Amino acid sequence: MKKTLVSAILGLAACAASYGQGVVQFNNYQSTTYQQVKYQANNAPVTSTTLEVQLFWALGSFADQTSFDAAKNAGVTTFIDSTKNFNGGGYYAGGNQLLAGWTAGQTVTFQVQGWETSPAKGGAATFATSGATGKTALWQEVAAATGSGNGIQPSSNPATFFNAGPPTLLIAVPEPSIFALSGLGAAALMLFRRKK
Repeated sequence: MKKTLVSAILGLAACAASYGQGVVQFNNYQSTTYQQVKYQANNAPVTSTTLEVQLFWALGSFADQTSFDAAKNAGVTTFIDSTKNFNGGGYYAGGNQLLAGWTAGQTVTFQVQGWETSPAKGGAATFATSGATGKTALWQEVAAATGSGNGIQPSSNPATFFNAGPPTLLIAVPEPSIFALSGLGAAALMLFRRKK
């Protein structure tokens, strides 16, 4: 009976170890580096609460975008939080991101993508369709040095914040002249259509 119980406990421990997962909080306001989301054109912090950001991650260390894109997992999303206005704003505080398959000692590569969702500001519902988008540089995180330190925590611990990132996210917004030319083109088409 005791041997069976000990074997069962060891078996469960082996399963837990082989199917580990980490956790980190998706947040640039309380991370070690405090990097804001900014507009690329003027370097001003983004305060628009219609700007959505999403975390992407992949187990391992990736240096180039193509390799990362092939391995990445889509993570949690959130919006710019206008109540976090230190140094002009540009901050988000999303939920926790579970990192399935992560084990202590393993590096994880991250990237944040952002896009404007308001059509009035050149945005759309998705990153692929929005006219105002941006991506951070890729960055790596490792296990936190302590049970309460920043970095990746085992999922059995409370989530903490990023230690090495996220880097500044720059949002490229279409020039107003693009909107003006588009409007003139649409008006010209309507005018020619009426004449027929």
